Amino acid sequence: MLRLRLLTAAIGLPLILLAIILGPHPFSIFLTIVATVCILELCRLAPQLSMRDPLVVVATVWTVLLSTRHVLFPTGVMQSLLITVPLVLSLLLLLPISGRQRTFAQWSWTLASALYVGWLLGHWGGLYMLPAGLSLVLFGMLTTFSYDSFAFLFGRAFGRHKLAPRISGAKTWEGAIGGLISALGIGLLVRAVLLGIIGEFPFPVVLTLLASACIAVTAQVGDLVESALKRGAAVKDTGGVLPGHGGMLDRFDSLLFTGTMLYYFALWGVSA
Repeated sequence: MLRLRLLTAAIGLPLILLAIILGPHPFSIFLTIVATVCILELCRLAPQLSMRDPLVVVATVWTVLLSTRHVLFPTGVMQSLLITVPLVLSLLLLLPISGRQRTFAQWSWTLASALYVGWLLGHWGGLYMLPAGLSLVLFGMLTTFSYDSFAFLFGRAFGRHKLAPRISGAKTWEGAIGGLISALGIGLLVRAVLLGIIGEFPFPVVLTLLASACIAVTAQVGDLVESALKRGAAVKDTGGVLPGHGGMLDRFDSLLFTGTMLYYFALWGVSA
């Protein structure tokens, strides 16, 4: 399993970095792919809901639009319409017009999943559109991946004390501490490299360390939230699209929280 994880990372990470470096629109393609696969994985967990159901189509399109909203629709009335129109359409699909009766549980699971994935993931696009957005996205992504990877490795090697046994038996305090240390180190390293290449970075050292620590905490929270969702649905993984990792959401669950946190942190930190 570890070999598969490393192989997947070795292939996927350069592609992600390339999408980030090429600009906001190539990056939005990456967000679209992640959003689409994640929402489909979650819709498969909805009780007795067919993947061909129009409700799934509405949720998928909504998730993609929400995840790319800051890049494609940065201002104006479209931001409001992105919430209103899909919500109304989904409510109309509760009516048994075609003879198909959908339950409130199916509707709420699907729509909540779209918000969970699309709204939170979309903050990465918002982060990219800020001043020094490229540096912020590279910093956030690499620090998040560092925390996830080293928390996993430290947990396997030294894990003894369970972090949240009622949610996930695999998470340990030793892993979380190892991930935190790595996040702090990688955060400073990314800052130094970007300063050397670009000549600037939006945060001083102290704010960089604070942001890295916040990324570590929110990455772990995002992982635990997804574990709780899987436990509620009685599944081990949301899918199998990424060998060694499980589903797309299994790999990128932490990004939903770290991107959101870093977006608002940057709004405060850059103006502070």
